[in-house]
Amino acid sequence: MKLKSKSKIFLSIGLIIGIGFFLYFLGYPKETVPPFVFDEQKESGLIPKPIAKSNVVFSILKTGEATTLEAFVVEGGSVFKTVTVAHSAFYIQHSKGNFLFDTGLGTQVKEQFQVFPLYLKLLMDYKPFQTAKEQLDSHGVLSNSVQDVFFSHLHWDHASGLKDFPLAKIHSLPNELNNPKIELGYIPSQFDGDSVLWSHLKFMNQPYASYAKSIDWYGDGTVVFVPMKGHSEGSVGLFLHTKNGEVYFLTGDIVWRKEGFTEKKHKPRGARWIVDFDTKSLGEEISRVHHLWQKNPELQIIPAHDHDVQTVLGFYPQVVGK
Repeated sequence: MKLKSKSKIFLSIGLIIGIGFFLYFLGYPKETVPPFVFDEQKESGLIPKPIAKSNVVFSILKTGEATTLEAFVVEGGSVFKTVTVAHSAFYIQHSKGNFLFDTGLGTQVKEQFQVFPLYLKLLMDYKPFQTAKEQLDSHGVLSNSVQDVFFSHLHWDHASGLKDFPLAKIHSLPNELNNPKIELGYIPSQFDGDSVLWSHLKFMNQPYASYAKSIDWYGDGTVVFVPMKGHSEGSVGLFLHTKNGEVYFLTGDIVWRKEGFTEKKHKPRGARWIVDFDTKSLGEEISRVHHLWQKNPELQIIPAHDHDVQTVLGFYPQVVGK
């Protein structure tokens, strides 16, 4: 009887510890997101209007998806609700040239994915669709005609199709290559070798909204890149002013769902351990975008994996902003 009682005690303690760790893994207690601090004399927080009428439109190319619990993609999410995670690329069209922002899952993703250890394969399992290359090819946009590919960052599910566009200049921040370890979500074979035509981004000391630096790619205020902190060492966001007068902000993986910005929520703690570079600066970036959204309520924020946001806009060949 004593042995049975001790076994029950140990089982109960183990169960309590297990539940506690699971809750901690999901983000309880929640990570504090600090308020955004800005210089009112230098930063209005308002998004500048383009110099002239925009002709920009874009499309979302869904290259794959995954289904998971909401609790695994946003801190405080439900363990009873499932959500779809999109693996998307963005095809931007401008009168001075068209380009991709991220590539999603590429033609070699199955072979690339095999380098991950088992625990990452389980956590990052996916269902592939048509690649960005295949989708564009099928509508007459040959991969050899894509001259520029920009990256929000180089994690595996964003850079998988990098080498599907062999003639394109590859634009990212050089910091992305500081520590591209497999256990951090990078697959070096996606971007290694001498065949990649690197053209690393260099941000100018030109303020844009609440960002101290930016790159106005076409010089007309319609396509503007900004550096974003916390998720990786070289994350990049993209503002698009479209033909119909709307403003979109492609935010990569700073958060995985829009409510991360609107409700100031991190990813779950366990996810941050694996994929995020610096929690403190990431919280500051979340707070910055939250402030930007409050100052500019018309702003449409598109996290790279938020299937719900992207579905409303429509997927390729649907054109957004026309």
